[in-house]
Amino acid sequence: MNETKNESGKAAVRRAVKADAEEILRVTKAAFTLYKDDLHSTYSVPALSETAADIEADIESHAVYVAISNGRIAGSIRLKKLTNELAYVYRFGVSPDINNSGIGSKLLGEVIDDCTKAGVKAIALHTNSRYYKLARYYYGKRFFVHSTSTAKGYIRALFVKELSDEEYDISPAFEL
Repeated sequence: MNETKNESGKAAVRRAVKADAEEILRVTKAAFTLYKDDLHSTYSVPALSETAADIEADIESHAVYVAISNGRIAGSIRLKKLTNELAYVYRFGVSPDINNSGIGSKLLGEVIDDCTKAGVKAIALHTNSRYYKLARYYYGKRFFVHSTSTAKGYIRALFVKELSDEEYDISPAFEL
C-alpha cells in the first residue's frame, strides 16, 4: 500500500512493520493513559500493560496501520477480521499532543476503505460509553451503538458501522 497524505499534507498512513512496534507502544500508552485519566477510571486498561512483543504479534496476525507525522508515528489502529463479513477495530489511538488534527480520521478512513474493498459488511469496536468525546466521534463517523455490557467492570458500548445493506452476524464481537 502506498502512503497517502491528508489534506494538510502533514500525515501519511501505511501498514505497520515489526520495526514500528516500539513507537506504536509509545503512542498507545500515551493515548490510553489519557483515556483512563479522562474517565477517572480505576479499572485496568489492557492497552497499558501491552508490550512491544504483543504489538509485533498483532502486526504478524492482523492489520495494523500507522500514521506518520513529522517523521514519527503519531497514531495507530488495529484491525482483526473476525469473519468474512465482520471486522473489529481495537487499540486505536493518536498521540495526545496532536489530538483533533485529523490523524485519527485518516487512520479510521483507511480501515473503512480497506474493509469496503475486501467486501466486509460491518466494522465493530468497543469503547467506554461514558467517554463522551469518543462516542460523539464514532457517531460522527456513522457508527451506532449496538449494545452495552458491564462484563468488564465498566459500561462498554459495542459500536458498529455498516458498510453494506446485507445482513451480517455481529455475535463474534460479543466475545471480545
